[in-house]
Amino acid sequence: MHRLTILTAALLAALVCSSQAEARSCAIQFTIEITQGVGTIRPGTELAGQADFVTRGHPIRQEGGATAHLASGEMNIGDQISGQIWTLITTMHGHAPELVGIYAEDVEGLSFGGVSFEGPMTLTLFGQPGSRASAAAPATQSEWDALDLRRAFSLHAHGLDMLAGDVTRLDARCT
Repeated sequence: MHRLTILTAALLAALVCSSQAEARSCAIQFTIEITQGVGTIRPGTELAGQADFVTRGHPIRQEGGATAHLASGEMNIGDQISGQIWTLITTMHGHAPELVGIYAEDVEGLSFGGVSFEGPMTLTLFGQPGSRASAAAPATQSEWDALDLRRAFSLHAHGLDMLAGDVTRLDARCT
């Protein structure tokens, strides 16, 4: 019984320590070229965006090899659109495109024709199979740059409509 208690404590300590090591703070600046517009935001329009977040350091394994990294922070698009970042989803398969998605909820600042675009708001970056070394959130600019297969932005309005575009520039600073 004593050995089981020690073994359990050692395993829990290892899990907590390894999870804590993944906590990270990032400030990301990006540019979106709109492909699906809303109202006066027409296709071809470029909007500046930023995402500032801190992961909580407790990744949660998901189905299909995905990992959720709970986070807090804010994503802003243009001058008025903003939402609260709540999670990053990462994948690392080796045989399928890699993914890092930044997800914001409680979005404010865009309404058109009586439809409020309240989210989710997502920045979804895909990389070539095998381009990620781990399921941790990217830490360096080169890790973010490796996600160059497809880079997309979307802001949803409860299934009624969507503002969407391609991410054409992304600069990240993480600690």
